[in-house]
Amino acid sequence: MYVPSDSFGGKSPERLSADQLRKLFTFAAARIVLAQLEGNGRAAQVAGSSASYNSEQHSTLHAHLLDVRMADPEEWLGALMRKNTSLAMRVIEVRKAYAEDDFEWHKLQEIAKKDIALGNQALMRDVAESSFSAEAVQGAGSQDDDGGAHAPSPRA
Repeated sequence: MYVPSDSFGGKSPERLSADQLRKLFTFAAARIVLAQLEGNGRAAQVAGSSASYNSEQHSTLHAHLLDVRMADPEEWLGALMRKNTSLAMRVIEVRKAYAEDDFEWHKLQEIAKKDIALGNQALMRDVAESSFSAEAVQGAGSQDDDGGAHAPSPRA
């Protein structure tokens, strides 16, 4: 199916989606590293030896997440790298591993298709119901109060 090239500022839908996923993976990686740095919870159990409390890195990453807008993931990571190189490298490595090994790509496609089908179904149902209601109102307007049509009354 052809998508006009000017639809998304010259980007293909796939490029636009990839940009959004890159941002999502960067944010997810930062949250994973933050949980690992806390040294507790499920992330610590799963991460094993990489989960240990580091208050300085935790504070740096937490503040960076709050203070720096992630419009461009590479710029965001570059700013983090200027604050703490090893912390930024850890986020970069986790982002790569998450995208390559942990993100469930097939599940993304499955969920998107299912949500589109359900959304389309709900919209079509709404249109059908409103169309049926409009026809019922129009049909009721052509009948008298008792529901029947009457012949014209004879003139005297």
